[in-house]
Amino acid sequence: MATDWQSFAVMIGGASGALTGLLFVAVSLNATRIAGHRGLRASAVQTLVLFLAPLVMAAVLLVPGQPGWVLGAELVAAGLGASLSLLVTGQRRRGLSVDDERLVSIFDRRDTNVVVLLLFVVSGVLLVCGVDAGLYLLLPASLVAFLSGVLNAWNFLLPPLNPPTTEENLR
Repeated sequence: MATDWQSFAVMIGGASGALTGLLFVAVSLNATRIAGHRGLRASAVQTLVLFLAPLVMAAVLLVPGQPGWVLGAELVAAGLGASLSLLVTGQRRRGLSVDDERLVSIFDRRDTNVVVLLLFVVSGVLLVCGVDAGLYLLLPASLVAFLSGVLNAWNFLLPPLNPPTTEENLR
């Protein structure tokens, strides 16, 4: 089963590594601004988790000779671990001023984070239950993670001139 997915895992792992490098470049270019802002640091960590989750998925997919249920358990553990790190990171955003919340709101992609990690966990649960088709959920999980992470990295490089106001966020 997993041997059929090796090329996919190699491609996702390589893309994940490259995108993680992009994030480090984007954050480095604005390091002073990001380091001094609790919300932006939390957003950078969120983006890093989005890029590393597919890398971990690719690594566990490439482990030779493991049964499907073990791969499934590893995917569940990776998804839950990433979820926990995002929850802890989200706690760092609490208590920001209104202006800081507006700035950080451009990075707030809770819905996509939930979708990505839920797909990883459901994929793992299906594999544990013997449903090999659960592997197909890894493609949308990886693509959504990459898209969301690239949007965040872009905003670290070129933040919008006028972050949305609180009223615009409510619409």
